[in-house]
Amino acid sequence: MPFRKRQIGLLAAGLCEGEFLLKNQSILRVKRSHVIHLNGQSDKVFSLFDPMGEKKWSENWNPTIIFLDSDAIEGSVFTTKDHEGIETIWVITKLDKDSQNIIYTSVTPLFKVSTIDISCEPDDINCTKAHVTYTITALSEKGKQYVKTFSAKHYHKLMTNWEKAINHYLQHGSLLQHH
Repeated sequence: MPFRKRQIGLLAAGLCEGEFLLKNQSILRVKRSHVIHLNGQSDKVFSLFDPMGEKKWSENWNPTIIFLDSDAIEGSVFTTKDHEGIETIWVITKLDKDSQNIIYTSVTPLFKVSTIDISCEPDDINCTKAHVTYTITALSEKGKQYVKTFSAKHYHKLMTNWEKAINHYLQHGSLLQHH
């Protein structure tokens, strides 16, 4: 479908780019992409997106490793719990260190399935652009409500927070403390 017709169709349905409908017109899936600008070389920055690397900059990230060699590999499995204690199962479905691309698939049973696709590329001698795409599919009514709240504005705020936290870590070697 040509872009202009797709835009008109989305507007007529009251949707933004990246939102998908069920036959009953409930939002089932949302896809959001953003580029964050990081102040470090791409090889160092890319390592911050594996399960253990994220602990260095994300205050609430605490994975429980199920299967992970000494280094992250495709097929690595771990779990996380949110602030309510709800468990999510994560699998590294793609890891290409040469092209600096990692894709996670996560499943929160009876709630949602997500893929997170992160690719890094040099932006300057000591800077990196990280392309981050989330695709979230609802598995229940609660999941549909979550998908509805995962707006472009919400995603932009999430990515801005990632950018600040990662850049803080790259500059100071410590977590950015949120109060």
